[in-house]
Amino acid sequence: MSRLHRKLLVVTGKGGVGRSTLCAALGLAAARAGKRAICVELSGQHAVAKTLGLPHATYEPQRVAPGLDHRTFTAADCLADFAQRKLHLPAVSNWLITSKPMATFLDAVPGLHDLLQLGKLENMIAEPLPGEPTWDLTILDAHATGHGLTLLAAARAMRETARVGPFYELAGIIERFLSDPEVTGFVVVTLPEALPVHEALELSNALAVDHAAPAAVLVNRCAREWPDDAAADALRDALAARPEPAAQALAALADEESTRSGHQRDAREVLRLGLEKVTPLRVHTVELPDLTDPTKLDPIVDILVKTLMVGGV
Repeated sequence: MSRLHRKLLVVTGKGGVGRSTLCAALGLAAARAGKRAICVELSGQHAVAKTLGLPHATYEPQRVAPGLDHRTFTAADCLADFAQRKLHLPAVSNWLITSKPMATFLDAVPGLHDLLQLGKLENMIAEPLPGEPTWDLTILDAHATGHGLTLLAAARAMRETARVGPFYELAGIIERFLSDPEVTGFVVVTLPEALPVHEALELSNALAVDHAAPAAVLVNRCAREWPDDAAADALRDALAARPEPAAQALAALADEESTRSGHQRDAREVLRLGLEKVTPLRVHTVELPDLTDPTKLDPIVDILVKTLMVGGV
């Protein structure tokens, strides 16, 4: 059994940490490990699609690689689907669903955009209609930390607001779906830097309180470790002692990289100690390299396959 043996992985983290890139890499890793996987984006976003080489993201699934598909949701598309499946309105009523008054209604109800998209996600995984495609693993590129937590809390907020009716029932289904550790897992993405690590720990704690501790934390853009501090110091000293401009430039570069490596090492240690306080269970942490070309994901995919997609929990 793989470490990420759920039906749904919700990937979130601070903005700018490479969350969408790693969603794409997780999808490719799952496909390479023999799973039929799909990456899903919300609100018409297409960052994952772009990383995977798709010219356009669509609501209908698109094949991007052997064993891997992609789709993007919008609240309007998900409302139309909800109207047909749950409210049993005919497809011809789509003109109403996509009308301006309906758009105003969607915007007016707090959390409804998120609820509808999560509802479609749950339906796609747990209740596909006969003939609809199914996947072993769905990877959701959730929003950045703050909006991500709001997204995950949308169902609870709707249950407290509606109290009755189809949206209330949908919210209950979503709450149970997201809180089932056998179905849903959370992946937090961070960088080996002080601020992203601080936010990753706050996010991990919030997830542990409301849902479950992260199934994995991905530490993106890790610099290569200097093999030996004493050797690094000796190299910089030797370069600095030489008068040539090239040697001086190399000495400055070596000093900068050594300092960066040290700061990253300290941040990773803060992350390790912080995660131990979040849960008594070990949170699997994977350190990923800083790619020179972010469109060439093979080095990261290889690591994800070996560390997360194979082996025991």
